[in-house]
Amino acid sequence: MTQINFIQIVTMWNKINELSRENLSQQQIAVKLGIHRDTVRRYQMMSEAEFNEHLKREARRHPCKLDPYRDFIVDQLNAAPFLSAAQVFDHLKEHFPDLPYMTERTVFNAVRRIREEEDIEKVSAPRRQYAHVAECDWGEQAQVDYGEQWMKTAKGRQVKVYFFAMEDDKACYKFVYFQNVPFTAKTTVYAHHLAFQHFGGMPRKVIYDQDRKMLSSENFGDYLMTEEFASYVAAAGFEPVFCMAADPQSKGRIERTVRFIKENFLRGRIYVNIISLNEEALGWLERTGNRKKHSVRQIIPAEVFKEEQKHLLPYTVQLEEPESEAREYTVRKDNTLMYRSNTYSLPMGTYDGPGSKVLVIRNVDLNELEIYDPKDFSLITRHQISSLKGMHITKEGHATGRSRELLESEQHLRTFFGQWTDDSVLSALLDAIRKDRPRYYPKTVLAMDHIFTRMDRVVAEKVLRDCLQHKVYNANRMVEAAEKAQKEAGSVPPRPTPPALPNGLDQGDITPPRRPMSDYDDIIDGGTK
Repeated sequence: MTQINFIQIVTMWNKINELSRENLSQQQIAVKLGIHRDTVRRYQMMSEAEFNEHLKREARRHPCKLDPYRDFIVDQLNAAPFLSAAQVFDHLKEHFPDLPYMTERTVFNAVRRIREEEDIEKVSAPRRQYAHVAECDWGEQAQVDYGEQWMKTAKGRQVKVYFFAMEDDKACYKFVYFQNVPFTAKTTVYAHHLAFQHFGGMPRKVIYDQDRKMLSSENFGDYLMTEEFASYVAAAGFEPVFCMAADPQSKGRIERTVRFIKENFLRGRIYVNIISLNEEALGWLERTGNRKKHSVRQIIPAEVFKEEQKHLLPYTVQLEEPESEAREYTVRKDNTLMYRSNTYSLPMGTYDGPGSKVLVIRNVDLNELEIYDPKDFSLITRHQISSLKGMHITKEGHATGRSRELLESEQHLRTFFGQWTDDSVLSALLDAIRKDRPRYYPKTVLAMDHIFTRMDRVVAEKVLRDCLQHKVYNANRMVEAAEKAQKEAGSVPPRPTPPALPNGLDQGDITPPRRPMSDYDDIIDGGTK
């Protein structure tokens, strides 16, 4: 028991007696002293002799585990009054390997008591001192940063969007570009391309964080850029400048712009698709982002940028929008793949031995996984992405041996008609066939692949619409409709060819023999006699 505890106990005893003489209730005394009412009652019931015995009992209690380390803790707190109890605990473990086991709460109480006893008040850590950045010259530099935000769709589904932001330092003129997948080196280059096109030129320098999309190694200041970004910088001709690690304040303007985009543009906005979001962002930049007076510099960016444009370097690089990048996934023995703690089924035969791979693209707008064959990038299947964990997501037909052939036929039909969306005529007809006669759906799709893909596309589209309108779901009737349409157009489509026979067999080998009718007459007559 330390001296301060005796002082606290005696002081509390005296205050309780003093307030009791003022006829205050136990609850009023407890509130005034910040203690529990039971503590007030216990002290009021003690006589002076009982109180002295209470002090003796307290003195006989075990000392605190940290008493041997008191001088060390005092030195630490005097040298750095802003240290937390957790930091003191870590310093103790660092300097005293034989420190006995104790809980964080024990250390917290001991440090608080030592602060009170030694009158060491906890202060804030010393703040970093900042200086105002001098104004740069016209056309000198811009800053780049990234952000991300969750948005809601009209149906309430959560979608995360990622954005690239660039701001010209002199005019505070902004550009933002959104994606529904994280940025890579390739898409970062394309975002720069769009920004410089939007600016109508490029500054001499662009300031960045040390980001893996652009840097492969810091190397103590000899920055090694990624191959994709280094090639682009060499072609464009600007100078990239990378800030020190963990130092966002060195490019504070773009940090504020990222917050401005989140709070002014994204907050409360309904996500439709990424194309619409980028169109809406350009409209926001035009009316607000670059038209609103800057709160600090008191300028209108769009007006000042007219002068800034005269000093920008010419930008002549030509780039095309990169295709969606597919990630490679391993096919498991049971013809499934693992994606974010769920397994998704693949058609039988997708697994063809150890090392089998597929390519997967996440379509955020449709909340789907698109799975492709790495050999020819043909679509294997699509799956709705599950928001749950530990689920097995399957699709009708994936467990049968013919499912791969069926999916290839669907792929041929969609490629031929150019109809991939769920609201297309082909999708509506396939869904109707699947619901009307699910057992015959695979055969019907295979027949449709043979019928329509050998026709003139315009004629085939007419037959497709007629079949949907008149509910023609039978493959033979589709053949008749196709023949009639081709005759009217001037040519006849081929009928489906019979399947090829194994080597060494002809049609006669698989045709059963015919018996004469007289044999059946004898059987019938014999049965009636």
